[in-house]
Amino acid sequence: MVTTRNTNTEDQAEMLRMMEQRMMEMQRKHEEEMTTVRAEYLAQIAKSKNGGTEGEQGEGAGEKRTPLEGENSSAHAEGREERGNKDSRSLVNVEESTTMVSFVREIMEVHISEQFVPPQFKMYDGTSDPTAHVKSFINTMTFCTGCDAIWCRAFSLSLEGETLEWFNSLPVNSIENFKSLGEMFKKQFAACNAEDMTVVDLMNLKQGKEESLKSFMDRYQKTVRKVKGLSLELALQYVMPALRPGPFKDSVCRNPPSTMEELRKRTADETRVENMKQNYRREQQEAKAEKGDSRKGEGQGSRPNEPRLREGPRGPKFPQYTPLNAPRARILQEALSTQVLPTPQKRPTPPGADLSKRCLYHQNSGHDTEDCLTLRDKIEELI
Repeated sequence: MVTTRNTNTEDQAEMLRMMEQRMMEMQRKHEEEMTTVRAEYLAQIAKSKNGGTEGEQGEGAGEKRTPLEGENSSAHAEGREERGNKDSRSLVNVEESTTMVSFVREIMEVHISEQFVPPQFKMYDGTSDPTAHVKSFINTMTFCTGCDAIWCRAFSLSLEGETLEWFNSLPVNSIENFKSLGEMFKKQFAACNAEDMTVVDLMNLKQGKEESLKSFMDRYQKTVRKVKGLSLELALQYVMPALRPGPFKDSVCRNPPSTMEELRKRTADETRVENMKQNYRREQQEAKAEKGDSRKGEGQGSRPNEPRLREGPRGPKFPQYTPLNAPRARILQEALSTQVLPTPQKRPTPPGADLSKRCLYHQNSGHDTEDCLTLRDKIEELI
């Protein structure tokens, strides 16, 4: 019994080995057959393509193409699809040749996504600097896309009027890239180019007689920015001869500024002083006008031969005065030197006045400068 079992086990193992061997041989033969079929199939496709070309040539010469034996139907289908693509390409070419556009074919073939939204451009009408417009367009488009073809096709969206008419009149296939388009644009409208400022233009700048300091310094700094390659030393050097004679010019001459920021701050301080002077002059003129009107009304209301009553001593103008940390005589001298207060007219000394007292404001005798009511009111108005 033991011997029979061992024999059966060995027979089964041998059968398994034989079956595995046969399966491996069948798999190898299958792979060889598949390789042969694949090679034949590729050869048939190549022959069908060559045959299609020869057939087209043979039709013109009166010859007909004979189909090969064993030709696969899928090869015929592929050949028909390829001929259909050729026909569709020919239709596209005809359509492109009849469309009058100034872009070359490579630019027109670039697909623009439907999600792309052109930005809002600063429109150009041919009256400003074309170079500045091209730079503005590049800055705007760089934020959206870096595609040169889209730049070319979007450039017309920033034009209007005669500039748009010029763009539409460009020859067909004349725009190859945005660089060439920008050069053509700047050349066409070169007459509108902004003139470059030079050092000579800066030297010829002068502050007008009635021009305010702020207005002139804005004009001066704008010219400085337009002069290419101008050094800081020259920019600060030419400002002094350009200023109108006055306290600010004297200040710049005595203590020249070392930076443009220092010059700007000193200009702002002097501008505030000028504004204060202008406000004071305007208030003074209004006060004189009101005083003249009141005197005119009093003169009309009084009789010609009636003697005018002498006015009593004038009282304080303000109910309360600000305490001062310096004598009024010193404040008067500083106000006159900086032209905050206009130089008062000299008044004659009234008869019987105390000659030991002297007023620097009225330049006469009779009362001290510290007791001058007019000067006290003027200082309070400045405060």
